[in-house]
Amino acid sequence: MKNGTFSKKILVRAAAAASLLLLLLGVSAFREYGIGQEYQRVLIDGQAIGCTSAGVDVKDVVLAARRELAAEADERLRMDYEWSVEAADEPFVRLLGTEELKESLKAILTEKIISGGEQAYTVAIGSYRGNFASLDEVEQFLNQVKAETDGDGAFTTEVSPLDGHISGILTAGLTENREASGKEAENDAAVFGGPYAGALSDMAVTWDGLLAEEASSPSAGVFLGTADALEGVWAMEEYQAGILDMEFVECVEIYENYVAEDELTNIGEAVAEVTKEKESNKIYVVESGDCLSVIAMDNNTSVSSIVALNGLSNADAIREGQELIIAVPEPDLKLRVTVGEVYEEDYEEEPVIIENDSWYTTREVVLEEGTVGHRERNDVVVYENGMEISRELVNQRVMSESQAAVIERGTVIPPTYVKPISGGHFTSGFGYRWGRLHKGVDWGCPVGTTVYASCGGTVIQASYNGGYGNNVVISHPDGRMTRYAHNSKLLVSVGQTVEQGEPIALSGNTGRSTGPHVHFEIYIDGVAVNPLKYISN
Repeated sequence: MKNGTFSKKILVRAAAAASLLLLLLGVSAFREYGIGQEYQRVLIDGQAIGCTSAGVDVKDVVLAARRELAAEADERLRMDYEWSVEAADEPFVRLLGTEELKESLKAILTEKIISGGEQAYTVAIGSYRGNFASLDEVEQFLNQVKAETDGDGAFTTEVSPLDGHISGILTAGLTENREASGKEAENDAAVFGGPYAGALSDMAVTWDGLLAEEASSPSAGVFLGTADALEGVWAMEEYQAGILDMEFVECVEIYENYVAEDELTNIGEAVAEVTKEKESNKIYVVESGDCLSVIAMDNNTSVSSIVALNGLSNADAIREGQELIIAVPEPDLKLRVTVGEVYEEDYEEEPVIIENDSWYTTREVVLEEGTVGHRERNDVVVYENGMEISRELVNQRVMSESQAAVIERGTVIPPTYVKPISGGHFTSGFGYRWGRLHKGVDWGCPVGTTVYASCGGTVIQASYNGGYGNNVVISHPDGRMTRYAHNSKLLVSVGQTVEQGEPIALSGNTGRSTGPHVHFEIYIDGVAVNPLKYISN
């Protein structure tokens, strides 16, 4: 008995050890092979050279391979190749580690080495590539790109290492050039008009001058004396005016390269190329209330272009939430400019709302009329490629104060109305026919179709009523009434409370009727209205 127990223990331990070994082997295999996880397939000039984990930074490995080849050759290397990656998830594909991938890349890149060439700095902006003979030329190129917007040279290009990347990759940005722009003096000026409008020189007044003169300023209001003058000075000091910030929208990457002499880029041609507008597609999600003409205007395109790109039958064939492809003319390199603007305007204060918990939200009463005021306002506006993308009021000087209106408004969500049957086919609308008013709408349907309460309320009539046949009338909390006529059977009685969607009758052909159908009416203040304007489905 003891020997048997001992043998079982040995077998259990052996099985456990075997399971652990298999588990370790499985984990190792999972790491070495693609089993159920997404990974990257690396390609050089479209040719797959191997696969690696999704967490490997392939760009860093490519550059490391290139650096090692250059070190082994003891010279700068000029290579002609393009690398890319694509996502893949086929199972049981061997994944290369970082070192293995680098060695595979070195073997392939060796075949891509081209003898000779000029040292250059390649500028990469999206799909654009330009080769410049020096970093000074790179800066000239980028400074010319922003020159039309920044004529005074208030900002200048600065090249620096790209954060988060290996050494050798640079990036270019714009920094403030105070000496060139006279920014501090410019900030005392107000900007009027459209994007990047110039500062008003007549606001560059001295403190002593303001104290000595009772002058008026088009941006600071009318100065009537010393106190007003001081107030105007303080207002100007608080203003943010002129170009406050400027940056490239796209990431500008720069790296050393060796290229053929005829591959060097002319600065003027490069500026024209990256600032030229080219059509690029983007996705626009339709919002409630949108129409194609407004979408086209906001995106600097045409209605016909949107219709053609999306295969729309007509300009009205859009719905909320629909994704539209829009061809937007954009350059390779855009500028984002933050500007302080100062201007005068009439304005109205936001109304004071008094909530009434016994009213529906559709009801409001103006208790006190508001008044229009006048003010000077200072906005910080952000433009991209000359188009305004945001505006924020940061300072204001009120010249005549606006009095806010006082409005009493309901808080209760009003009841909704739904179609009283499921299915059916529309047979007759609201309006005059055969010389008399048809007070409702009709849906043809088989006898016995369930009729539902369009809205919750109290049944005030459930009986045979002449031409209406067997009809139900419901009074609703918002004062409206609904009628359901020509039924074969009534399922409710007078005084009964019903919920929206609750069965109240079975359809039929009773009363003055030419065939089985449901006749539905809505009354507001005792007057029949078109039900289709009020039902939500």
